[in-house]
Amino acid sequence: MKLDTAEVQEIIANDPHMLLVDVRGKEDFDAGHIPGAGCMPAEEMLDCLYDEALGERGLDAIANMRGMELSDDASVILLYSGHGERSAQVLQHMEAIGYVNVYDAGALDEWPYDVVTTAEEQAVAAALAASDVVAHGGGCGCGHDHD
Repeated sequence: MKLDTAEVQEIIANDPHMLLVDVRGKEDFDAGHIPGAGCMPAEEMLDCLYDEALGERGLDAIANMRGMELSDDASVILLYSGHGERSAQVLQHMEAIGYVNVYDAGALDEWPYDVVTTAEEQAVAAALAASDVVAHGGGCGCGHDHD
C-alpha cells in the first residue's frame, strides 16, 4: 500500500519501532535522504528469495542502527526511492515473500520535509559524542588517569 507524505511523517514521528528504508544506491543515499533512514538498494532486496535473506543482507543492520531486532520490534517498514518506482517494486516483492506491515512511502522527489546527507548525519553524531565526553569528564570511564 502506498502512503502519502503526511501519513509517512506521522509514522516517523510516532512509531519508535518503524524502519525507514531508502532503496536507492549508496551514492544517492549519501547525497541526501530522509533523516533516520537506512540504505538497502532495491537490486539487493529484489535478489533475495526469502525473508531471512533480506534480514541478512541489510534489514537487520538497519534495525540494529535503531537499537532494535528486526524480527521482534519492527512494526512497520517504510520504503522509498528517488521517483517511487523502485520502492513500489520492492514492496510487491517483500509482500510476495511474506512480509507484512510494509508500505511504500513513495518518492524522495515528492518529500516536502527535511533531507540530510550522510556527512551531515555523521557530523551531528560526532558532535553529540564529543559533548557526551565533555559532560562526563572527558575520560574513557575506566576510572584511571590517561595523561
